[in-house]
Amino acid sequence: METLKSKVTSKGQIVIPKEIRARYGIKKATIIHWIQKGEGVLMIPDSEDPVMAAKGMIPKSGLIEKLLQYRRADRLKENGAQNR
Repeated sequence: METLKSKVTSKGQIVIPKEIRARYGIKKATIIHWIQKGEGVLMIPDSEDPVMAAKGMIPKSGLIEKLLQYRRADRLKENGAQNR
């Protein structure tokens, strides 16, 4: 796991590294949830698609990809039923 750093300004602001913003779809006006957990803080960005937002949070489990496959299959079934 790669470690990235940010510095807190005198106003309590931080810059989220570009790599993290790109990976999790964090853009201007994205709502960020801060959760105190154990000895650290978990930062979770709001997303239009919560499944995509969670992608990458559980490395190498395959659960997110499996769920996305099921969702794609359901959409194909729905579209096929609507075209009849």
